[in-house]
Amino acid sequence: MSVAPNQRRLLSELHTYTLGHRRPPFNPVYADYIVYEQLRHEFMNCPRARAAFLHGGLIWRLALHSLGFNHLPSVLDGISTEAVPFGELLIGDGGQTYYDNGLSEEEVDFMCGTYCIDLRDGPEIVSWWPRPNAWNASGLNVGFWSARCEDWFQGRLSNLREGVSHMRHSLIKDANGPMTSTQWKRSLKFQPATNKIMRNVSAASYDFMTRASSKSSLTPFLIHTYKFGVVWTQT
Repeated sequence: MSVAPNQRRLLSELHTYTLGHRRPPFNPVYADYIVYEQLRHEFMNCPRARAAFLHGGLIWRLALHSLGFNHLPSVLDGISTEAVPFGELLIGDGGQTYYDNGLSEEEVDFMCGTYCIDLRDGPEIVSWWPRPNAWNASGLNVGFWSARCEDWFQGRLSNLREGVSHMRHSLIKDANGPMTSTQWKRSLKFQPATNKIMRNVSAASYDFMTRASSKSSLTPFLIHTYKFGVVWTQT
């Protein structure tokens, strides 16, 4: 898909999807989760939401939950028309510039169902699903979507559907409701050694790509996009 090299534009020009701020006490119920899911489904039908499938991890799975497996082939159709004015700059080398669809930090938070609670001593961030900082430090972050990841995901869905209160104005904070990053990290600890293994794998992979720089003209692009989980090889 070819995209005209339009001038870069501010992200603020895009329609913003967010669950916004809440005043304490904030005890969301199942209806709040349904509203979040409906908004996420709406966002995933935007052309730039293709980036959610490219993000990997839990964001990828939430995108899949919104649109289904049948939508996956369309991700390979190429970038959307929003990629050049609003997307991520991958590399500029030899006068060539590459763009791809990308999610803003606010959109990543939205995908995870994030609220900002305005407490007196500062904002508290809670989310229906773990945000990347909690997910990446968890025992489920093994570099691919494993069977254990899927079991956890389906269990979380079940807890949300059956365990979140349907009664508004309850004085009891629901244990199945949105959690802070600290709470998510405790909940997702599982096997502590997993995170160390992933750091070692990442370091070894980056070292390999760096040492290959003299053998491949694609290496600068490869190393830069490694952060996004893109792997390029040259035969």
